[in-house]
Amino acid sequence: MRPGNDTHTSDQLRQELLDLRRGPGLQSSPLHRRLGPQLADLCGVSPAEPESAVRAKVRATLLALSADLPGDLRRAVVLAYALDPVHDYLRLDRRTDQLARELSVQQRTARRRIDEAVARLVRAAVPEIPTDPTDAGPGWHLCAMNALLRLDTLTPELYEARSVVAIRPIDELTVQFSLPRQPNDDAREHGVHADVLFGARIRELTRHNSGQYLRLTLALPRTLEPGERHDLCLHYRLPEGQPMREHYVFQPLAPCAHCTVRLRFPTDGGPATAWRLNGVPPRAVDERTPGPDRLRPDAVGEVTSAFDGLQQGYAYGIAWTFADASHT
Repeated sequence: MRPGNDTHTSDQLRQELLDLRRGPGLQSSPLHRRLGPQLADLCGVSPAEPESAVRAKVRATLLALSADLPGDLRRAVVLAYALDPVHDYLRLDRRTDQLARELSVQQRTARRRIDEAVARLVRAAVPEIPTDPTDAGPGWHLCAMNALLRLDTLTPELYEARSVVAIRPIDELTVQFSLPRQPNDDAREHGVHADVLFGARIRELTRHNSGQYLRLTLALPRTLEPGERHDLCLHYRLPEGQPMREHYVFQPLAPCAHCTVRLRFPTDGGPATAWRLNGVPPRAVDERTPGPDRLRPDAVGEVTSAFDGLQQGYAYGIAWTFADASHT
């Protein structure tokens, strides 16, 4: 049974979340024995999975459900469930003390913050059905988004593998993609070829601003019920010879727990400099001053960066510069 939109289900999920935060939280072993049936279903956990996979799935789900909360409540979730490796104390009262210190409040106030965070987690996982469908929100959140941008091919190719979790019944979802022009690029033709490799089909593709922005409505293979997880993969390819700006960022439109960005450069023509963009305002993405978090390509020409608890409205990814201007 998956969490649905009724009071009994909400109450049961809330109780399971309260039970999980006690004692060691996510540091419990074996963790699957601490999960109630609804929480296990929400996280996509089965008893046969290894402990590391169970912990990763529960962590990703909690981070995704809390990604859109105010900062103090997101921190309450991280500490309450022992998600912070620096403060993963085995007792809830110690983790509550840590939250109180960080927020400069009394312990009872910190406990109220944790209680409020749990209530907000339940509302995110089991939302009320809105009276106005236009206020429904996306109806899903991202457990994970893993991107691979290949710059060692004839023309740049991007693969985005996404794991989505429904928070109400959905049979489609919307994805947006932008490919801004390079400065001084006045070519008429500009755009990107988009396809879905698995998990969905394109129902509608809309291009805006001379092809620089794409909006894809994706038809899912079936209606996803609340708590159901689904994987899909998008593929984008630039037309041959078309330039692109020297960065790739993911800007989540829905809560996202984890994102990995991998760039594969030619081994005989890698970047002069590459650096990480971690939660920067979108307008700052085009700033070409390399940031302090530098990345060095490995032996096969790849750089990788991972991000947790992504916030909507901010950009996460990698920027680079080539020493040889012919790459731009």
